[in-house]
Amino acid sequence: MASRKGEYDHAIGLLDKAVRLEDGLNYIEPPDWGLPVRHLLGAVLLEAGRPREAETVYWEDLRRNPENGWALFGLSQALLRQNKNEQAKVIDKRFRRAWPEADVQLVATRF
Repeated sequence: MASRKGEYDHAIGLLDKAVRLEDGLNYIEPPDWGLPVRHLLGAVLLEAGRPREAETVYWEDLRRNPENGWALFGLSQALLRQNKNEQAKVIDKRFRRAWPEADVQLVATRF
């Protein structure tokens, strides 16, 4: 809600705390929480005009969840917004390999 009101610093603080809480959850399949908070944090950082921080968030998600399509998409967006176009192309290719037959066309890493 805070990000929808343009209160990005507040939203980012809450999401950062939520990421730390989520990281502390015990591993279980399926996960206790189906929507990874890190993806939400990355999306809000992009909306707030903070693509460098979003890039860091998505790289960390990929470290934890290799080739995750959501994180690859967000990372490509973060790189593009920093004019890192060649890196973004490489990541976009990885995204397309990870997301070849999806029914959903991503526009952000949150709903």
